[in-house]
Amino acid sequence: MTTRFIMVRHAETPGSLERRFTGTTDVELTVDGHRQAKELADRLRPVRIDVMHVSPLTRCQQTAAPITEVTGRKPTIVPELREVGFGCIENMTIGEALEKFGDDLPQWFGGEDVCPPDGETWNQVGERLTKWFAEAAERYKDRTVLAVTHGGPILWLTRHLAEAPFRSMVVFEVDPASVTVFQSRSDTWRIRLFNDTTHLADPLMESVAPRRMP
Repeated sequence: MTTRFIMVRHAETPGSLERRFTGTTDVELTVDGHRQAKELADRLRPVRIDVMHVSPLTRCQQTAAPITEVTGRKPTIVPELREVGFGCIENMTIGEALEKFGDDLPQWFGGEDVCPPDGETWNQVGERLTKWFAEAAERYKDRTVLAVTHGGPILWLTRHLAEAPFRSMVVFEVDPASVTVFQSRSDTWRIRLFNDTTHLADPLMESVAPRRMP
């Protein structure tokens, strides 16, 4: 038997368009983001989904709404799936953050136990995600969990399952409305699919690829 986690990043927002550290700021989807959410839902229509866990932030709930419409699976709000908090650089672009904080920025992102003032370290993010993942994997063993969340949690869990170093998180890319699949068989976790956006456009065609966030 197989346990699956289908990890979905929310669809496009103004912050993902403008490459902002949106973090825990509560923003809505763009018009194009709502279109992406519907196309994502159509992609998931034939997929067996036993439970849907959703971040409390509006952009994830708006992404989940069309999935509920086509699958009938109602969302369970899970605070642990919220985005990482960026503290004093919340909702800034990379350029704005560099202009205001300069050399502090690389230091704040230089390790798992540091972060911008009033923000959340990756160790803290990992603690809440590890707890959620372990509990959900046990509770829904041999079933499929759909999680509508953010780029940060998907990056952290991917790196965690791969046992990759912290630096690897800047190598992985998680696009808006993308699908990543973690699958366990015989107690071994595998990354079966990563950052799949073929329901939106051909990812090999750079001119139509989904816009990326920092």
